[in-house]
Amino acid sequence: MPNTTQKLYYCNDNVLLEKKDATYCIPKFFAAPAWLKKQQITHPLGTYDGSEIDAVEVTGPKEIPLPYTWLPLRAALEALYPQSFNLLVRAHQVISWDKNHRYCGRCGVETKVNGSGFERQCPSCHLLFYPRISPSIIVAIRKDNQILLARKADFIPNVYGLIAGFVEAGETLEETVHREVYEEVGLQVKNIQYFNSQPWPFPDSLMIAFTADYADGDIELRDGELEAAAWYTADNLPGLPGSSISIARKLIDDFVAKNK
Repeated sequence: MPNTTQKLYYCNDNVLLEKKDATYCIPKFFAAPAWLKKQQITHPLGTYDGSEIDAVEVTGPKEIPLPYTWLPLRAALEALYPQSFNLLVRAHQVISWDKNHRYCGRCGVETKVNGSGFERQCPSCHLLFYPRISPSIIVAIRKDNQILLARKADFIPNVYGLIAGFVEAGETLEETVHREVYEEVGLQVKNIQYFNSQPWPFPDSLMIAFTADYADGDIELRDGELEAAAWYTADNLPGLPGSSISIARKLIDDFVAKNK
């Protein structure tokens, strides 16, 4: 009986895609093509669009026949957004979890996969390991008809974004918003409202987006993370993240749409 489980191939954070004219798609492979090397680690992902699908990590090769190509994960997410965005993120995070937890962090013994789920366990101390998800907040801060935009030194030149940061142990999401905003720009905010969320595999984030209103304070770059921050109107914005798929850009686009 032929294999009916589709394969999604990864190699060193690159995704195997098929290029048709000017667009990309996930190729319909149900078994490894002959030009892929034999070293493979398979992770069942479940059902997508009515088909079972496996994420498969391979060691190469770098040179593959047309019309197939290895596309870096970020570029692949943009090329296949929105239909396959969550699938690519899920596959990448599962592969990363498996690679990063081959050995127990408590006692150093090699871990084993438990059953068919995403679970590895140490056979010595029985510690369990699951795919890591790191919650992060991102917030669009509004002041009248202005939005706060900031940039880090390692951003693309002249590109600005929003205040964001990881949730720390013991915090609520709202507390994280208050802390990150104050730590980075010295401002107080109010009226924190949930906007949306998005998995983001760089490296393993769940981005939880909020809007908030300015409450008090003057912009002060406090913790050294930012090199600039300022208030901007919708018709006088600096350079923005080029990708429209990120939740940061969606927050900014929402502000612009409401302040034209």
